Amino acid sequence: MIKVRGEQLTRASLAKHIDFSILHPDTTTAHILEGIEVCKRDLYNSFCVNPNYLSLVAEGLKGVDVAPSVVLDFPFGSGTPAVKKAAAADMIERGAEALDLVIDVGALKDGNYDLVTTEIKDVVALAGPAIKTKIIIEAALLTDDEIVAAAKCVTDAGATYIKSSTGRHGGPSLRTVKLMRDSVPESVGVKVAGTGAFWTSSIALGCLLAGADLIGTRSGPAILDDLPLLEQIYAPANLG
Repeated sequence: MIKVRGEQLTRASLAKHIDFSILHPDTTTAHILEGIEVCKRDLYNSFCVNPNYLSLVAEGLKGVDVAPSVVLDFPFGSGTPAVKKAAAADMIERGAEALDLVIDVGALKDGNYDLVTTEIKDVVALAGPAIKTKIIIEAALLTDDEIVAAAKCVTDAGATYIKSSTGRHGGPSLRTVKLMRDSVPESVGVKVAGTGAFWTSSIALGCLLAGADLIGTRSGPAILDDLPLLEQIYAPANLG
């Protein structure tokens, strides 16, 4: 038995810490239909896709305890606040239950925190309390001070989660995950994302122990399948 922050990890509970994601630019309808079946089997927290496939996912997951979710202004975040707001409105209309928004990283690095906070706040206001907002800060491109500044923007804007990355720049260190967790209040969740090669079951466990609430990955099935092995290796250490 492995416990993370007092919660016993089972296959079902671990799945609820995973946003199953298919975000490659060469994704086809067949990939998405297969992903819907994967989500039906293990009931992940959400199925996160690009905007062109959101309607298909929302329809395919009707009646299933997996939230249809979508990335906004992905992967660069260089759209204007008006563009991001319009995209969010369209995705909500198409059935999104969670929005993963990429911030204007350049604006953050310029110290234009008002713009970053405003673009997040606009999307949060559209989403309302029923739709989760996960704000991608692209931590691999930021200094520690900039991560803290981004966390303040996310918190001040009232978003649901701060998210490490688009997955286009590898994955964060455990130190960065902990810094994100320490930089937001408990009311704000922490989501970690990374490239496919970044994710192993041990990395996923480490991220949860470092303070992550959600993991965004296409490797969800492999992580779940490895849970019995994790229990053999780590349970004697009484993690939690």
